[in-house]
Amino acid sequence: MSGLKLDAGLHGRIAIALILAVGLSIAVPGFASIATAASVFENVGLIALIGTGIMLTMVVGQLDLSIASVAAVAAIIALKIAGVSLLLGILVALGVATVYGAAIGYVIGRTGINSMVLTVCTLIGLRGLALVMAPQRPAILPGGLFWLSDALVIRMGPVTVLGLIGIGVVAIIGVLMRCTTTGLSMYAVGGHAERARGSGVDTTRVYMVAFAGSAVLGALAGILAAVRSGSASGLGFESFLLAGITAAVVGGVPLEGGRGTVINVLIGAFIIRLVSTAVSLGGIAGSFESIVIGSILLAMLLLDYWLRKRGGSRSGSRRTFNQTAF
Repeated sequence: MSGLKLDAGLHGRIAIALILAVGLSIAVPGFASIATAASVFENVGLIALIGTGIMLTMVVGQLDLSIASVAAVAAIIALKIAGVSLLLGILVALGVATVYGAAIGYVIGRTGINSMVLTVCTLIGLRGLALVMAPQRPAILPGGLFWLSDALVIRMGPVTVLGLIGIGVVAIIGVLMRCTTTGLSMYAVGGHAERARGSGVDTTRVYMVAFAGSAVLGALAGILAAVRSGSASGLGFESFLLAGITAAVVGGVPLEGGRGTVINVLIGAFIIRLVSTAVSLGGIAGSFESIVIGSILLAMLLLDYWLRKRGGSRSGSRRTFNQTAF
């Protein structure tokens, strides 16, 4: 149950996000506008899908590095079948992603192979598959369905349809992690796999659920991005992996497993989108954006280290006092 608690640094992260929002609104011309808010909201929804998928694997003490390639393959599948039926294409793509993710989780659970090594291999393989599926030019959304591209970016004040879909799906994942046996088991396995196994938890099944969830969320993000742009290529989703991991880590999901919530991912996604949007509006080179986001990521890691060290010191002090008193 401890994994369900918001991390000790969440309040600090919320404060950072608010300070950034206010400061950038003052410093960057055009930042404080409904259009900018809608853009941030839309991209937070998309990044949060990827970040939440990665978070699922981080919670169980693993890491999925193939999610961007999964997004590319799923998007191409959906658009290629869209000529017959887009709904069928989406269902097939999500089904393929589910089978792939479950297979990866099964292999990890049964063999104990390092998830980063395994998913780097599949990242490369799936990227090659995506390039084979769309070798000459990107897969294109059929002309009769381009109205969906417009529908996804319909703005309702500071929100868009795509952003609502992304954040809505992420919210559902958050509820499932809090309120289901499988969700609680994920935290138990990430906290201590051997202890969880000794308590009767099927760790292989938990890994299968985590990696299947990661693959499905990655596939959904890829499909939404492809429908929004009207096309999908084998190399069009490479930024997804870095954005997702950054959102999770900046938001406070620990690398060692056992903790993390969708709230952490949403806060992290919001912070990095604020920075990206400000850089774009300010006409600053994209390399500067990478420097700033990298600095924020390092600062958050140091904050987590300091909080853990402080928490450990306090815990040690309480134990010393109790031993002395009794």
